[in-house]
This record gives sequence, structure tokens and C-alpha cells, in this order.
Amino acid sequence: MCMRKLPMKNQFLAISVLTILAFSIMQKVQAQTHLKQSELKNFTIGKYMENGEPQNACYLDGTKLKPGKYSVLMDQEGRDSKNNRAVFEVNSAGHIDGELIYLGLDPSISPKVIYKNDTLIRIETRKNGKLIRSNYFENGIFYEKEYEANGDFKSESRSIKGKQIYSKGMNISGWDIQDELKGTREFYHGKTNVIESRTTVKNLGKGISKMEEKFDEKGILLSKELNYTDGKKKVVNKDGSYEIIVPTNSGDKISQYSSKGKLLKTFVSAYPTIGNER
Repeated sequence: MCMRKLPMKNQFLAISVLTILAFSIMQKVQAQTHLKQSELKNFTIGKYMENGEPQNACYLDGTKLKPGKYSVLMDQEGRDSKNNRAVFEVNSAGHIDGELIYLGLDPSISPKVIYKNDTLIRIETRKNGKLIRSNYFENGIFYEKEYEANGDFKSESRSIKGKQIYSKGMNISGWDIQDELKGTREFYHGKTNVIESRTTVKNLGKGISKMEEKFDEKGILLSKELNYTDGKKKVVNKDGSYEIIVPTNSGDKISQYSSKGKLLKTFVSAYPTIGNER
């Protein structure tokens, strides 16, 4: 079965459309400027991201990049890589804007890099489809999160202008969480949300410099120790009874009280209590 031959006019239109499409594709390819990283100044991916600083990438002589698409061959240890390329677009202000595509990595690794008006705001890296790292800005806070190969949460840190304000990670026995804004450090039982102990150094009562709390295996408070700026210490037990410890030249004066605040006894310890020597 033979195809019907198009009239001459239609043939001319078809050829014209194909020519225009081919020319358009060639323009797009040619419009992409190909460079080496060594030809640019200040072009890195992820460096100083925690400070929220703009990229300010430019040529070595300080000339700004013109608006358009760029493909940059990345350096590795001072030598040009054969495959690693960063493809991105520069806006009318000479700033990197939108998604930067990184080519040439291990096929199992797929990063997503987002710039907003020259500032890197998000990097997500997946391996075999699982998120293994996520760095991003949210409400002025820079987040760094890591995940296990199976996608389980591993660690997190937060910072403002390069200064860490929060961290969560595993120590030998369990989660270790430090919150600089709250002034707390907490330890947990394994990978559970059951707290083991907490130290607080901010937002305490007048004259209190530090509070230490200990919890049982169910997360129920066992004791609370308050340290005062004058060296005095108060230890509150689970049943509400407490001790007030005052350092003296002859030892620590310890006064024990019931849960109702009744003085039970007072004595002087011949040895300083743990912590007084610090």
C-alpha cells in the first residue's frame, strides 16, 4: 500500500516546519554556554551553604555571567572530570536561578539542587530511590538531615548564619539532642522517644544556673537537681522530698525536707558533694 504523495504546497509547509524545529533545537544547544569550573570564580555547589550566602559566580576577571543556560565541566582534585557537569540557568541579574542539574554521577545517585536568585536553598540526594541526605533553608534556619540506606532517619542539625542551634544524633546508648535556643541537652533510651536525662541551662528561675533531671525507663521523672549561682544546690526526689546543699569551709551543709516542706534533719558532710569541685 503506497502513501499518498502530498501536494507541492503541503510538502513545502512540512519541510518548513521541520526546518524551524531543527533550527530551534540547534539554537537551544548553541545557546548553552560550555565552560570549565577552572574558568569561573566562586562557582561551587554546597560550599558555605549553611551561611545562606549567594553564589556570586563570575569569570576570573570578575565579569558577571550573562543571562542564559550554562554547562560547567566540574574539576576533581585540580583536574577536569570527564563526565561531571553542572547545568543551570542564569537570570537577567546574572544570578543562578532555579534547578541545577548535576550530570555524570553514579547512576544510583540522583541529586536535586535548587537555587533561588543566586542562593542555594536546597540539596536532596537519593540513592536507589531512597533519600539519604537533605540540606535546605526554612524560615531562615539551615537544616542538614541524613538517613540510613533504608531511608530511616540518622541525624539532623540546624544552624542560623553558620552557628549551630540544634543537633540530634545517636551516641552509644541512644538519641542525643542538643537545643541551643532552649538551652537543653537530652539523652534518650535507644532510638525511642523515652527520655533518660535532661540538662537545662536557660529560662530557669532567678539565681538558678543549671537544672539536671533524671528519668526511669518509662520516662517518669526520678529526680531533679537545681544548681544556683551562689553554689547552693537543691535536689528534689520523685516523692517530692528534697535536700538543700550549701557548701561551707568545713564541708557541705545538707538539710533534708519532707514533700510538705518540713525540715527533717540537717548535717554537715565531711566531703564535698559531686559537682562542687567543678
